[in-house]
Amino acid sequence: MRESNQYTRKKEPELNRQSIIDAATDIGSETDWSQVTFQAIADRIGLSKGGIIHHFRNKEELLDELMSESLAELTNWIEQYKKEHPDKEGATAYLDFVLNERKDERYKKTMRIVLQAILVNPKYRTEWNKWYNKYIIPPEGEMSTKSLAIYLIADGIWYGENMNSHTYSEKDKKRIMSYVKTL
Repeated sequence: MRESNQYTRKKEPELNRQSIIDAATDIGSETDWSQVTFQAIADRIGLSKGGIIHHFRNKEELLDELMSESLAELTNWIEQYKKEHPDKEGATAYLDFVLNERKDERYKKTMRIVLQAILVNPKYRTEWNKWYNKYIIPPEGEMSTKSLAIYLIADGIWYGENMNSHTYSEKDKKRIMSYVKTL
């Protein structure tokens, strides 16, 4: 009779990689990124620390992946919005995303972590600023006063909700959009 080895299992690298990302996202959004450790991830998903290191050598690589995924998703949405609304500036697309499209819980959790990183790490702040300058600032290089106001409204909501300091009802969000249309 063969002895079974609890560490022997079918290798599913993509599934394991995604499980690592999901566990890190959950842990980081429940507490903060400093609480994300390979041991905490291993405990949550039942993978060895070595299995995690196979995919991500360190926490920075894992955070890089989260940042990259989040910005790619936001970029896709902003670009699609601009194609459908060529008369609107990037700030309006950003506000619409913040008020109406950002409903996916996993995305909210990921952005909570990304925003934590932006606040404390110059590398991620620089990356965010590059993204912002490319997708939100108009090609002419300067926002109109209206777009600047819209951007600041969107940012306030974005940061407040992602950092769990404020939440806004659907009614409030509709009121905000109605007001912005009067600008």
